[in-house]
Amino acid sequence: MYALEKHLVYIIHCKWQLSKHRNFMWFASMNLVQVFHCHFNNNFFPLFLEHLLSDSISASTGSILLGISYIAPHLNNLYFLTLCQRYGVYTVIRWLFVVKLALSVAMLLAGADQVYLLCIFIASNRVFTEGTCKLLNLVITDLVDEDFVVNRRQQAASALLFGMVALVTKPGQTFAPLIGTWLLCVYTGYDIFERNSIQDSVAAMASPVSGQAGSTVPLRQGCFYLLVFVPISCALLQLLAWSRFTLHGRRLQDVKAQRQGTQHSHLMDIKAI
Repeated sequence: MYALEKHLVYIIHCKWQLSKHRNFMWFASMNLVQVFHCHFNNNFFPLFLEHLLSDSISASTGSILLGISYIAPHLNNLYFLTLCQRYGVYTVIRWLFVVKLALSVAMLLAGADQVYLLCIFIASNRVFTEGTCKLLNLVITDLVDEDFVVNRRQQAASALLFGMVALVTKPGQTFAPLIGTWLLCVYTGYDIFERNSIQDSVAAMASPVSGQAGSTVPLRQGCFYLLVFVPISCALLQLLAWSRFTLHGRRLQDVKAQRQGTQHSHLMDIKAI
């Protein structure tokens, strides 16, 4: 019983230390937005294909596009890892955010009628988003090293940090479909859970009542705005949080050196015993 209480006190103390860990908090904030964006893409990808591209591409092309969006992130991750070895994880992730923002703005300016650009954007948006998610575990390992050095732990709290990141970012999985559905309903009048919502939206657009005619927009246009404005918003928030993250460059090298020095001295103590 005493051992259990001691273990609980240790966990609470570690969580309090993490709450004071600025890099961890900025990373968790950025990762929360990333998890939100990943699950937003997963939930609304078929909807975007149906309402933005179904009239312009065949069903087989849509299936190929869907398959590429699931396979390409795993293949592309090999290239991202090579870039991480050359330029560092922090720089690669920052440029992925910049690319996501630039592609979204370019797609917004091009408009929803550019079918081929729309296909490329829908696929690349998912590929870059999933690719970023797969790189974030590398950042967590760096945070484990920094936590080990800063708090002078006897052993690394790897499981605790990975668990805390998963806990903090979990709401992103829940809010992604809720916020996306709410935005689509508010903007277009289309409710995913109502079978006749499309007809109701079209009827509202055709209604002679001026109040109803200006309150909704076509579903296709609403899906397009949702497709481009969500990545733009996510990219801006992530760039803001990522700019406050300081565990890179010289700071990261110092942490790695101190961690290796601590491990070396610990091994020497074991040999002496």
